[in-house]
Amino acid sequence: MADGKVKINITIAGRNYPMTIDATKEELYRVAAKRLNEKISEYTRIPKLDAQDRVAMAAFRYSMIALATEHQTSLGDQDIQELEKIEQRIRRYVKE
Repeated sequence: MADGKVKINITIAGRNYPMTIDATKEELYRVAAKRLNEKISEYTRIPKLDAQDRVAMAAFRYSMIALATEHQTSLGDQDIQELEKIEQRIRRYVKE
């Protein structure tokens, strides 16, 4: 496609999902689908879970990872803000 988009098909839990994405992100999409399918497969060891339960558990796991990452990032941002305040104090002190 001329606008840098490509059409791909991603398979998740045996179902096909056609998508139009940025060509530069194709590998990212494919790796994400592969990892999700691997995680879904891990839940087949639990006999009481059907296909929908396995997908839900895998989605929940990755949601928890995303939230933990956001939390760590926000803590990092807060630390950076504190360091910037200290830097400003040092600059004021040096100018005096």
